Amino acid sequence: MAATPATSKRVLIADPVDSTRQSLSHFLREKGLEVFEAGDGSKALAETLLRHPDILLLDLSITILNADRLVQILRSNPNTKEMPVFFFSDMEKSVSGFRPGIDEFIRKPYHEEEVLLRLQRSLFKDPLSEVLTGDSEISGNLSQIFLPDLWQMLSLNSKSGIIQIEGDPVSGSIYIEKGEIVSASAQNVVGEKALFRLLPLREGKFRFIPGKVGIRQTIYTPSQHVVLEGMRQFDEIQKMGKDRPKPGDSVILLDGARDVALAGGAVREILLLAEFCTRVEDIVNNCNLPDLAVYETLVSLRERNVLKIGKFEAKSTKSNFLPADDLARLRSRLEEKGSFSGGANGRIVLFLPDPDLLESVVMALGRYQEFEIDSVFFSLRRKEGAAVGMFGKIRISDDSALYLYVFPYLRSTSPLWYALAPDPVGIVAFLKDEVTSSLEGLMAISDYTRGVKARVVMAVMGKSFTNFGLGENTLRLFQNRIEKLGCVLKVQEMKQLSSEEIRETLVNIVQQYLEREGKS
Repeated sequence: MAATPATSKRVLIADPVDSTRQSLSHFLREKGLEVFEAGDGSKALAETLLRHPDILLLDLSITILNADRLVQILRSNPNTKEMPVFFFSDMEKSVSGFRPGIDEFIRKPYHEEEVLLRLQRSLFKDPLSEVLTGDSEISGNLSQIFLPDLWQMLSLNSKSGIIQIEGDPVSGSIYIEKGEIVSASAQNVVGEKALFRLLPLREGKFRFIPGKVGIRQTIYTPSQHVVLEGMRQFDEIQKMGKDRPKPGDSVILLDGARDVALAGGAVREILLLAEFCTRVEDIVNNCNLPDLAVYETLVSLRERNVLKIGKFEAKSTKSNFLPADDLARLRSRLEEKGSFSGGANGRIVLFLPDPDLLESVVMALGRYQEFEIDSVFFSLRRKEGAAVGMFGKIRISDDSALYLYVFPYLRSTSPLWYALAPDPVGIVAFLKDEVTSSLEGLMAISDYTRGVKARVVMAVMGKSFTNFGLGENTLRLFQNRIEKLGCVLKVQEMKQLSSEEIRETLVNIVQQYLEREGKS
């Protein structure tokens, strides 16, 4: 997996058991160390004098020239007397010539990762000694110190700080609190997705800055597990070979994509992104899922003829959201008001009874070329939580837009409504049968309507709504209250959250707004 750097350290393993010796040799070579082997004490002495290893891993059961005599000879030679020796044995025993602080004793059976950690601590003692014993900064080359190994050393000493990485092809930061990885960032991604991109890097530089980490936690998996999983996923991505889509490949949806999207999960999220992302790189970077899951799903959808992926010009199949003259009128009205950041911008607020509906709304809006998703909103959002905030926008011109906000039917979140979306162009309340019977939620929306002086409210409901008498009465009360505030309440029946019906809803909001503003 890892190439051996030109400046790698030399390790000699002296062990009479071939399988044990060869397994450890293979592991250490994979970690970038130069390894030599000897099956008995005589060969170990010859290899030491010939190869000049930086460290000797010596099993105490070595034969021909026993361990005590081998160490005595090495200590009498000025060229080898300073060389550290790691003694291995399957039982606790005193070792002749053992030097605390220089030599190590490792009980068999051992974990190879433990051996590596101790080797790194000994071999790279000079550049790492300050950070392992104090609070000084260190820096180094990724070709010499593998990031998982560096983390293990910092974890062993319960260090806190930031590992800054300038790598090829990605740079970023890993945040450590008392030895545990709590967050990571790389380019425009955070959390485990970012960490998995940084861990395999073998080219570039790193810098560790010790100190308390003041950052929001985005990684909750125990560090040992998340590091191993990150390396596993990297290996799986490499195994995909030529089957893995290239970052610059174009992507377009084929017929039947919407039916497949109903499956949910990774497929749904990637098809959602494919509505408005035309390159593999954009889908990978904007998807919440780890890169391996994204690539595997892209390959699966390509094989099922749901996505076309490759080198071709991806022509836009998206339609216009509003006619050009309506866009010009909207821009003019918003410029006159100038109430949002001093420019020709406005807001439309959507109230959703179910957070899962947001994906359907976004997928529907993705059919229109003026719509842009807010990738930060979706990368930070917890899927199991309520959707709150600005999730996208509809471009009006190069410097103006309608910003789209989403909130739940929860009065407890109403302070956020006023703070994030004052003075909206209009409000859309999506109603479900079980939610429309909750008068409290609808009354909270009417209070918000009055507080922000909204002019247009659209209530969207399913065809089955009128079959519920309690829901029908609730809607009537809601409608009466909205109209008493001097607002226009339009009721739209919707069979499903299709792009056409979503567009119709928002276009109605805009047109009602233009009509009301024209009369005022």
